[in-house]
Amino acid sequence: MSEKKKRVPATPEETRDLLKKAVKCAPRPLPPGFFPDIMRRSEEEGCSRADMLDTLDEWLNYGYCRIIDHITQDIEITEEGESFFY
Repeated sequence: MSEKKKRVPATPEETRDLLKKAVKCAPRPLPPGFFPDIMRRSEEEGCSRADMLDTLDEWLNYGYCRIIDHITQDIEITEEGESFFY
């Protein structure tokens, strides 16, 4: 019987870095529905939902993105975000 490796929860800084890198590596412009998939994969990697939403709030406050679907937290990148991510 194989044992699953226990994942160590990511720190808020690791979560922020992982999400930024994932958006940077995503197709441009960010396709609709792509960011919720990034969040799902990040959660599987050990990022907490709360840390991801805190990061998203920071990005929204700085004007790097805007929410296009409030239910799934799908986003689109703004002009300010273009220089931040790319």
